[in-house]
Amino acid sequence: MSPTRPGILAVLFTAGAAVMFVAEMALVRMGEPVFTPPISLAVTLILIGGLLPALAWPIRQATHDSDQQTRQRDHSGRRPAVNPFYAMRVLLLAKAGSLTGALLTGVGVGVAVFFLGRMVVVWDSVIVAAVTGLGGVLLVVGSLLAERWCQIPPSDDDNSAVEGELA
Repeated sequence: MSPTRPGILAVLFTAGAAVMFVAEMALVRMGEPVFTPPISLAVTLILIGGLLPALAWPIRQATHDSDQQTRQRDHSGRRPAVNPFYAMRVLLLAKAGSLTGALLTGVGVGVAVFFLGRMVVVWDSVIVAAVTGLGGVLLVVGSLLAERWCQIPPSDDDNSAVEGELA
């Protein structure tokens, strides 16, 4: 699976901000109440952004060399085994988290910009929208970190096989 590219994150951020800004304007024109993200959304984004690296940490410990792991290697010199199903689940959660975080960051920014452009600024709504945007940023950062930690570095056997193929 390829790593998440910054371009797709930028597209999702822009789409979220633009769609929410236009949706808020449409709601005001129709005389309907505007959307304000609940504070529970921001709290949830922040918690998930912290949970994903915690889920990926055992994978990172098993796949990267350190002094402790050198002592933990078995007699054949191999690293401790990583459950590939667990690693794939964490990787997919991290990928989904980064995409969702980028979209919801855009939503928070779009709502905040809309409220800041009004004649009468409702600061409670601006703060909640800004915290939602911040929660989305933390989700993106935590997800990208978890995704990076789920990458398995090439082993010595892989390098020798590649060199053998090139020669």
